[in-house]
Amino acid sequence: MMPFLSSDSDGPMSPEAKEELLHTMWEHGMHIIPCGSPSEVVPQYFRQRHPFDTEEDLKAKWAKTPRVKWQHYQKIQPSQDEITQWHAQYPTANWAAITGISFAVVDADSDDAVNWIDAGGITRTPLTQTSPKGGKHYFYSIGGANPLIRNSVGQNKLDVRGDGGYIMVSPSVGYDMKCDQSYGVSGLDDLPLLGEADIQQVHVFNTGSKVESIREKLTEEPKEQGSRNDTLARLVGKWVKEGWGMREVLIKAQDWNQSCVPPMDLIEVTRTTISIVNGHIKRHPDDVDSGIMAWQTSKWQTEINEDLKEIQSQEDPLDELKRDGDEEAQSGPLGLQPFSADTWSDMTDDGIEQFWGDAFIFQKSRVLLLGKPKIGKSNWLGAFAAGATTGTDFMGEEFSKPLKVMWFQAEIIAEFLKRRIDTYFRRFEFDQDLISMGHNNLIISGRLRKNLMKDQDIQAFSDEIAFHKPDIVLIDPIINFFDGEENSNTEIRKLLDRVDMLIEMHGISVIIAHHTGKERADDKSFMSARGGSVFAGWFDSGIKLSGEKPDVSVFYEARNAMEPKEHLASFDFNDGLWKVNDFTPRNVKPQLSEEDEVKIASVIVNAMSSTKFYMRKELEVLAREALSEAGMNSGERAAMKAVSYVQKYKGAVVKTYAKPGMAVWHYLESNEMTKPWE
Repeated sequence: MMPFLSSDSDGPMSPEAKEELLHTMWEHGMHIIPCGSPSEVVPQYFRQRHPFDTEEDLKAKWAKTPRVKWQHYQKIQPSQDEITQWHAQYPTANWAAITGISFAVVDADSDDAVNWIDAGGITRTPLTQTSPKGGKHYFYSIGGANPLIRNSVGQNKLDVRGDGGYIMVSPSVGYDMKCDQSYGVSGLDDLPLLGEADIQQVHVFNTGSKVESIREKLTEEPKEQGSRNDTLARLVGKWVKEGWGMREVLIKAQDWNQSCVPPMDLIEVTRTTISIVNGHIKRHPDDVDSGIMAWQTSKWQTEINEDLKEIQSQEDPLDELKRDGDEEAQSGPLGLQPFSADTWSDMTDDGIEQFWGDAFIFQKSRVLLLGKPKIGKSNWLGAFAAGATTGTDFMGEEFSKPLKVMWFQAEIIAEFLKRRIDTYFRRFEFDQDLISMGHNNLIISGRLRKNLMKDQDIQAFSDEIAFHKPDIVLIDPIINFFDGEENSNTEIRKLLDRVDMLIEMHGISVIIAHHTGKERADDKSFMSARGGSVFAGWFDSGIKLSGEKPDVSVFYEARNAMEPKEHLASFDFNDGLWKVNDFTPRNVKPQLSEEDEVKIASVIVNAMSSTKFYMRKELEVLAREALSEAGMNSGERAAMKAVSYVQKYKGAVVKTYAKPGMAVWHYLESNEMTKPWE
């Protein structure tokens, strides 16, 4: 009998029992390898490879990811010493067994698939295993005369794991392997064969049609005559997609060819390679940043070797606390420091670029535009985009500079949208230079049908953003790019987490348009967002349109500054802009002239001592006192801006010195005292 096939356990295995089970599997010819663990912190490199996955999905993927270069062990069984070493090095690891060597597996991942097999859909087998999600694995032997069993994936969740695959096995968490001992099984060879008829039936179950040949999995292993040219063409296509330059692709092609028995003619290899590359360039003429177009070496990793090094050297991704003797420099795993640290005292928000309003729409901000259907959200976004791309103004508030705006929208077809865009830019009809600049800075979709919860769709969004490098991205409306349950806070949170990933990856500000629910459409609350209160807690700045057209109420809420006052506004289709109702004017602060800014800077300079070196916070405190004595605005933000004006206009008399990792000092040029950094 095979003891490991009946290893029922009521609780977690002890390390000793787990190691004994692993060696028993080895004795029966299984090629077993260690994988990640559901109880571990997911390594940072793995997070970066899957930037749009939730924490739950990341942990699940990591728990099934091999920690070794497992393709090597398709040909060579790991030694017992290796298994002992792996078990000691990764005591909580899940484990996998490589299929297609001594056994194959039919993987049933749905109740229908399990019931179909248990009812005799294919040859019965005594060796089965249950998975954590309730699926079932059926193990079969591979006879010497049996044809090669390929991996296949079925649309009805019935898969075949054969050559070039692996399957998670006990003692992995949640997996339970059993064998019906009445069959008298004493080895893997005693299991029934998975024959052609069985594979045919699996495909009939999945597709309702006859089995089709499954293309061999692409690897860089040497090939014999008959498959070399086809494999080379597929490999070149793979290298092009990975981003390699022309020179590198040619070198890789010739290197691979030399491993074949016998190798192909060098000219034939070159001709095939160039043909595949030229075909890619013809199909993708706009892919100007690709390695093959720029003749650059890819910056991407294409081998697992470096990943392995990172896993081996970083079992615990949390850095240890630094013990330098400098208490102020110490920080915990999240890098937090006390407010007395120089990190805080030297910090300013000058590096955060402001786009529109006083800390209302800024770099990497989250903005929610809320309103009931048909109230004018798309017109708000379009007129906003026209002002932003020309660097002019919107509703009386100026933009900091011309901005590049990308508008993903899912409701208006391109032909009708073009007419709208022309309307939004009509206000500039006497300035063709402004119109030209605005058109160049606006990147806009027609009616898109994409789902941000699908990896390939959000990756397309991310690639498009990376290509055009916008400052602001508009998503209109967000719910049309989502196929989950609108009333589920959990699913909405996952959606917004993915939007946050786009913000962090590309440093963009995102404005999402969303609908209100019917029962609370006109209240002054962002809790009225349809389908989940998560929206109300997500944004940095919110704009809500309510009431009835033509004059709608515009209500604001801000996290980082005092929000603008509520007002009425209407969209003028003749001029293509939003006009604020004269009876409810916005509380817009007048812009300071350059002369005013220079005057403020002079007040600060006159208050500085020629024997003192000021840190940033100290100079801001001095600025508040000096501005107050001069009868000027002396608030905290006014003082911060005053110091910026000093740096902007008084660089000849006020010097700035920054010592990396320590502090920033401001001082008069006439100061002859000993410098603190010396």
